[in-house]
Amino acid sequence: MRDGAATARSLRPLWLLTTGAAIGALCSSLTTVEPPRWLPPLLLLVGVLATVLALRWRRRARTELWLLAGLALVCGRGLGQTPDVLYLQRLIADGESTVRAEVVILEGWADSRWGQRTRGVVLTAVHGDRAIGVPRRCRLEIRGSPHPTALPKPGAVIDLLARVRGSAGSPLLVVASNRLVKATGERRLLPALRDRLAHDLLRAAGTNADRIRSAEMAAALALGRRDFVPPERRERWRRSGLAHLLAVSGLHVGLVGGAVWLLLALSGVSPTTARIAVLVALPAYAVLAGAAPSAMRAALMAVIYLAARLLGRAVLPMAAVLLAVTILLTAQPSLIANAGFQLTVVITAALVRWVPPLTEALFGPRWVTGTVAVPVVAQTAAAPLVAWHFRTAIPGAIVANLLALPLLAPIILGSVAAAVIAPLWRPPAALALDLVGVLVSLVGRVSAPARAIELVTPPLPIVAIALLVAAGWIALQARPWARLGVMAWIGTLALLAALWAFSPPPAPPTVEILPVSDGAAVLVSSGDDAVMSDAGRYRREAAQLLAESGHRGLRAVIASHTDEDHVGGMVQILRSFDVERLIVPAWMLGQPQVVPLLRAAHRRGARIHPVAAGSAISLGTVRLEVVWPPAMDPPRLENERSLVVRAVLARGTALITADIGRPTEKRLARSGPLQCAVLVVPHHGGRGSTSPSLLDATAPEVALIPAAPDNTHGHPHSEVLERLARRDIPTRYPARDGRCGARWNGEEWVPFP
Repeated sequence: MRDGAATARSLRPLWLLTTGAAIGALCSSLTTVEPPRWLPPLLLLVGVLATVLALRWRRRARTELWLLAGLALVCGRGLGQTPDVLYLQRLIADGESTVRAEVVILEGWADSRWGQRTRGVVLTAVHGDRAIGVPRRCRLEIRGSPHPTALPKPGAVIDLLARVRGSAGSPLLVVASNRLVKATGERRLLPALRDRLAHDLLRAAGTNADRIRSAEMAAALALGRRDFVPPERRERWRRSGLAHLLAVSGLHVGLVGGAVWLLLALSGVSPTTARIAVLVALPAYAVLAGAAPSAMRAALMAVIYLAARLLGRAVLPMAAVLLAVTILLTAQPSLIANAGFQLTVVITAALVRWVPPLTEALFGPRWVTGTVAVPVVAQTAAAPLVAWHFRTAIPGAIVANLLALPLLAPIILGSVAAAVIAPLWRPPAALALDLVGVLVSLVGRVSAPARAIELVTPPLPIVAIALLVAAGWIALQARPWARLGVMAWIGTLALLAALWAFSPPPAPPTVEILPVSDGAAVLVSSGDDAVMSDAGRYRREAAQLLAESGHRGLRAVIASHTDEDHVGGMVQILRSFDVERLIVPAWMLGQPQVVPLLRAAHRRGARIHPVAAGSAISLGTVRLEVVWPPAMDPPRLENERSLVVRAVLARGTALITADIGRPTEKRLARSGPLQCAVLVVPHHGGRGSTSPSLLDATAPEVALIPAAPDNTHGHPHSEVLERLARRDIPTRYPARDGRCGARWNGEEWVPFP
């Protein structure tokens, strides 16, 4: 108890300083107006004076002084950067402003929807006559159809004219054409060296397919070049709860430092010399591996700890964590909102504080209990942050990390060894790649069960976030009552899971257009019964929006046709929710685009229903009647053979028309009655859609247009809106109204919002 009390007393000043720094960073990040010019320098001066006085008085320093030091220093730094952040936000909101930037290419190029994309470091950025503070690391996209071999290589320094998209914290520089990019002739050593080492790994692999896959993994694990790993393999690692291994992080830095220390100790080097060597090796490796923020943070913590030991000071590991956090927030206050920063800090602090006591508490040999304690603590600490930032929960992640943990050290060290050896001597590097390949295959097998279930979570309530912050702060203290913080942390997670699992979905019959960024996603619900038609273009977007609706399962998912803006997010829906049936038009079974949907449906046990005009399926309180296309000889044009269904609810019907055009609209209008309460307008409200004949046949009370906020076609067209307005049909669409739809209010169907 005395040791614990002494530890708590020694850490108290750093805890107060770091807490003040975190509060200061949060305050500056929430500022939405430019502060007076005199305020940031004044706060910095106050922070420096408070730090000097606190260090001078040491144990006599009051609590408020340490808090004030961290708060004033970091808030002053953050407010000094606020004008640049607000200016960048205005440029992003404008969408048309052009920025001239000088950028260093960090990685290779990968296909994107509009062209080729990579990552870079911004050296300078200018808008008009003003230099702007763009975050140094950013994404870069060159649109058009440039061939990757014609684009700048990693290490190249380029001048470009671009528009800024994304967010101020994670900008995307969009270059309209490769002609707006000019090479300066400069070449930066480290990105070029990383690229050379990665390609040396591929050369060492030769023509052996298994070795090539191992070389791609080694390039990611040792050098941070995740772009070498195909997207489908990265996705498998993410769904296993192991995505963190593909980013060079504290684990990689720690293993490299441990390996260097062990080799030097075996060779008889003195501890002081070994510490100096590790002190140099860790930052050097972190920089060589791409200077990823997580790796640099881990290297900084290790440097603080080792430097103190070299100076003869006994530094607690938690002290190194707290001091590193304060230094990083002082240098860049905006890190407080960065997911990688939060995960690194919380997981590292949790491991330092709770792995030793949990190892002691578990029954068995120390090496076994320690192996169990690490993934349990790390995953428990990371769970709410992953749910908050990525809206994901992988129930099997703890088990996957536990089973994979013994294999991780040889995989990472084998990858580093292969990267070091490959430029000098290829045969031994090839043997190292063989070892990496075998071990990676084993990791894939032991983590396969975790991929069976991936949940998409709703947003965390602000109250829950506040409870978790308070519980986490208490749990990391070196006090006996820290256990109460752990219990509160776990209890809050359990309560959130229970509320999420058992909260009832909306009861009134509802037809809702989910505001996916591009494409269409329509949710029809009646009490516990819900059907979703299409899922937008992007992989996770519709799943996240569906999680917010309160539904945990779906009676059916309908794929209207194969266009990416309708089925791009459907695989994630099938993976993350309890879906009873997958409904597709019969003609679609012969298309390659349907294969991922069928595979996901089979894995989750969803029944597959090919349908055509005349088909009818009862799904609880929802009945689906297929109106189009015919079973025999459907139209050849993709849009014209889209699936059209009537969703018959207890109080009215909804007609969901997908992407049919005017010719099909006229055929349907002549084929029979189509009356509906809610019409989901065809083809996102394009100019040729919603003909008078269709409106005559349907006579809707409400019209909903699946025109996404970021659609590039300008949907819905003004002529469509005018046709609906002339008939006094209330209209809603996400590009204007956000999340919108129509619901039964007990007497009639009314639009919302």
